[in-house]
Amino acid sequence: MKNKIAIVYSNYYQDVTNGLIDGFNKTIDSSFECEQFQVNGSWEIIYKINSLINEYDKFVAIGVIVKGETDHYEYLSSSVTNQLLNLTISKNIYISNCVLNVLNIDQAINRSEEQNNKGSESAEAINNLFIT
Repeated sequence: MKNKIAIVYSNYYQDVTNGLIDGFNKTIDSSFECEQFQVNGSWEIIYKINSLINEYDKFVAIGVIVKGETDHYEYLSSSVTNQLLNLTISKNIYISNCVLNVLNIDQAINRSEEQNNKGSESAEAINNLFIT
């Protein structure tokens, strides 16, 4: 389990999440074995990570939450962030949080492009923590 990473991603904004996954895969150290798991939305990422805890101890949560016209954005963003933190602490696992919380889709696209890729930053965090 030491060098296995589960990439759990939402396909809701597939072009953006594909860019984040590509950035992650280009940056992660080759000693890690990565497996991808797709879910429908950012909320489902939490359940999927929890269901994989016996197989993995390192995760990357990739998704996009875009502000709309209702309060849904605030509740979902806060809940996803809090539950990822809760899983990290209560289950003693590492989760690199790459769920983008943005005001509009252009911000998400910007953060998934090659020069400003948050997926790459997630991989760098894992490389820095676990590669000696």
